[in-house]
Amino acid sequence: MKYYFLTDDSDRSLAPFFSTRLLETVMAGVVIVGVFLIVFRSRQPISELMVSGNKPPDFFLSFAATLIVISYVNLCCGGGDLVSKGYYIINYQTDKPTYEKELGFYRYGMIEFLMHAFLLLLPFLPLLSLAAFSSAISMGTFLMAVGVLYTSSLFCRMSGFLAYLSWGRSSTLGFFAARALMIIFVFLTVLFAPAINPLHLLYRLNQSPDTGGYPFAIYTAVVSFAILILILVNSALIRRHINKSDRSGVQGSKVYE
Repeated sequence: MKYYFLTDDSDRSLAPFFSTRLLETVMAGVVIVGVFLIVFRSRQPISELMVSGNKPPDFFLSFAATLIVISYVNLCCGGGDLVSKGYYIINYQTDKPTYEKELGFYRYGMIEFLMHAFLLLLPFLPLLSLAAFSSAISMGTFLMAVGVLYTSSLFCRMSGFLAYLSWGRSSTLGFFAARALMIIFVFLTVLFAPAINPLHLLYRLNQSPDTGGYPFAIYTAVVSFAILILILVNSALIRRHINKSDRSGVQGSKVYE
């Protein structure tokens, strides 16, 4: 099996790992988080923070900014929105099938998504580590917060891919449907299901890190189950597409004969 997402930089791949446009987008996100960290960085010494027990907002704000940025980038990667800019001008009417759509999901797309969601987090970790250190946050709380970022990113990645499989890469309906689902998950769930809202959990980890283990376990269980459902649905849609393509190929061969 060739992993084209590592080497291919064409419209046949939804999100090439090393495409110029993707790397520029990620670096822009890092700059945004860096600005948040500079603007909201606590000026109080760490020793005073540990003695007073006060929790400055820079940890929460830095992680919240990263959550929004990285979730949106993964949503775009899942839907194929970060391909070369010329793609839509040339191929708007002929949406070429991608490797993710033509190869079995469990042996290609899912591996790509799991790897890429993690790799996209790496450029943010130095800034997030600095925010955690300046807020006197423990390593356990830091790892839970990173886990929130990863699961949220993966959920948005799978959601964007579902929109792509359902409506295609050039669909306006798919474009807005994917973003609506992200807005509901990242923002609106705080109103009717705060236990699974990632921003709410990050805030709790910032304010009460010692009591964050149980809420984190609930969040992880629910979101992981949602990701599993998306994996199964995406796999079924790809399998149906592959079977349909095989049948069309067989029928075309018979007509030619």
